[in-house]
Amino acid sequence: MYDSLIQSIQNLQKSKYGKGNKRKLTSIQSALKLANPLFVSTVNSDNIKNKLINFRNIEQTEQIPKILDIFANIFEIQCLEKNGASAKNYSLFSVTLLKIIKTLDVDKKRGLLSAHSINILNNMFMKHPVEYKKIETKDPLKFVFIIIELAIDTERNLSNHYEFDVILLRQIMPLMQRYYMKYDNAILQINDEFTKISKFRLAVSIGERHKEIVKIFLQYGMSNLPIRDKISRAKNILEKIIQENDDSIVLEYYNLLKLCFDDKELCPHLVTIVKTSNRPDRRFANTILDEVSKL
Repeated sequence: MYDSLIQSIQNLQKSKYGKGNKRKLTSIQSALKLANPLFVSTVNSDNIKNKLINFRNIEQTEQIPKILDIFANIFEIQCLEKNGASAKNYSLFSVTLLKIIKTLDVDKKRGLLSAHSINILNNMFMKHPVEYKKIETKDPLKFVFIIIELAIDTERNLSNHYEFDVILLRQIMPLMQRYYMKYDNAILQINDEFTKISKFRLAVSIGERHKEIVKIFLQYGMSNLPIRDKISRAKNILEKIIQENDDSIVLEYYNLLKLCFDDKELCPHLVTIVKTSNRPDRRFANTILDEVSKL
């Protein structure tokens, strides 16, 4: 099926029906070749690999969305169902979707296709949840980064903030919880790692919207931790705020702690922790403690 799609696109590119999309189809073929490792183990056993796709009756403006949908269907059948739903597989699939989308001009249609791609992932998650290895962070983080890029592309082209479905948030939750429990400054840690990971030759830079979306993901993960973990981690952050002398570092701790302020289960415990803690001599830290005591 994967080889059939590649061959069908090549045939479309040579025909009169692909005349207006020739350069875009070249870029799409390059993107699909990137995804080849997803299908290596199934290529030789593909019984319908010679059945080519007919684009004759498809409008040129609909050819690329059609290719994207076909590729997604192939991924689910040939990879997820046979090779598993690892974060590595999902990250490679997602970046291929993004590269296909980026062949389109910046406009509403592209934004809708980016939103459609996230919906495709949501539907896949219901049947094939992301499989995390115990200590793996590299591939899951790549996957999260591409999700953010798809969301930002949607927002940029539709002029609206993207609202993440709970289905997607639940898939990202284990990774966010891991970062929150491990790092004193999970927000900075994740965004710093974003700058270092391979971006599959995408021309992107980490901006404020990336950080805002990371906070959304982190907040969801934090709110779904067991209450004992919530209390112990929040107490640890508060202790660091009290002990730290550098206000710039305190600010970063505060930015992370703020993500807990809407957690009704945790807030009473935060108030108790603050009221039983020794106050520091620094105004900024005391201002934070005063805010927490009023939750």
